[in-house]
Amino acid sequence: MQISNFPHHIFWSYKPDAELPDQVIAEQVLLYGDVEDMFLLTKLMPYEKITQAKNIIEATGRWQKRIYFISNVVLSK
Repeated sequence: MQISNFPHHIFWSYKPDAELPDQVIAEQVLLYGDVEDMFLLTKLMPYEKITQAKNIIEATGRWQKRIYFISNVVLSK
């Protein structure tokens, strides 16, 4: 997936036209993106891939408030 759909600050260490795996994009957007970026991610990527990225982030034990927000606002159906 192209990272050009998202703001540069989320992917600051990559070239602007980089093609990255969906998993990397989902994790970066969930961790460093704004609310608008997260909702854009839900339009561009399947729910299952976003949930998988959230679970990987959650397994680290960090970002508890962000995980709570993602689970209850971004991924709520």
